[in-house]
Amino acid sequence: MLLAARALGLGATLTTLYLQFEKEAEAALGLPSGVHSYALIPIGYPMGRFGPVRRVPLADVVYENQWGEPSWDL
Repeated sequence: MLLAARALGLGATLTTLYLQFEKEAEAALGLPSGVHSYALIPIGYPMGRFGPVRRVPLADVVYENQWGEPSWDL
C-alpha cells in the first residue's frame, strides 16, 4: 500500500503513535466495541518537496545465505 501510494504521488506512513490515545482514535474512527486497531496508514498529498526517491541497487543490499553473497534471483 505504501509503494502504491508513492507511485500515485501520495505520501503515506505506517504509524502506531496514535495508540497513546487509542480510545479517542477508535471512537473517532467509529470502531465498534471489541474491535481494535493496531496501526494506521495516513495517506495524503504532501506539502513541499516530494521528488523522486533515490535507491541503491538491490544487489548492493540483498544477500542470500550469508552476508555479502549475492542473491541469484536479482
